[in-house]
Amino acid sequence: MEQQEQPKTAASQMNAAEKLKLAAIATAANGALHATKNEGTNGSSDLIGLELVDKVLARWPKAAKAAAQKIIDYYGAPNEITPSRLFWYNNGPWKRTIAYREEAPHDFPVPHTDVLEQTINYHVPAEKVGDIGLFDGSLIVARTKGEVTANCDNEGANILALNLMHEIVTGIRTPQAARDFAKEEIAAFLMDRSAPYAEHFQFDLPQGVQWDSDHVAAADELLKQAVKKAADGLGLGDKE
Repeated sequence: MEQQEQPKTAASQMNAAEKLKLAAIATAANGALHATKNEGTNGSSDLIGLELVDKVLARWPKAAKAAAQKIIDYYGAPNEITPSRLFWYNNGPWKRTIAYREEAPHDFPVPHTDVLEQTINYHVPAEKVGDIGLFDGSLIVARTKGEVTANCDNEGANILALNLMHEIVTGIRTPQAARDFAKEEIAAFLMDRSAPYAEHFQFDLPQGVQWDSDHVAAADELLKQAVKKAADGLGLGDKE
């Protein structure tokens, strides 16, 4: 079978000087972050006018629009907007909330579409990442960033997923035990019965960055010298 021609990428078109320039800038930025433990402002603090938000949401499917509107009703206007995304930063307990126009079908624990991502700072050990995937495929572990993101159709389901993620990481529940609990708790939440795991975090949210930057593996001395030379040429030296 004849292989299809692959589309060209920006990476394939970069020359040597461009590659080293990017590496030098990235290395300097890495050093600055390690030195300060400061992840920056985590997005805009501006607020988008609700008239514009309404115009954007008018074109969204019902489930996506309903999820976004519920966040607006409680947390207020988003901080950033595109035709297919609404973004909030530091809203309530969340580091970041993103409402999506596009929907992904998800049948656990009840049929719904994933349209609402909500993120916390949280360090997941490497050996626990697989267990989290076994529990819920809509939980996203960004281990390097020190983030975990839940993706569902409502905030209660996201809180529930993250509470159970924490219990898997800390050994309180197995992935299967977490799945068994989730189906009961989400039913209680949707039927307006007591469902604390879907209403409040059952653990103290980590404060500050939770990065897991791994360790340096590329020990090529010529590469190190070339990056340093590029950094010196850019005036970066040993700092950003």
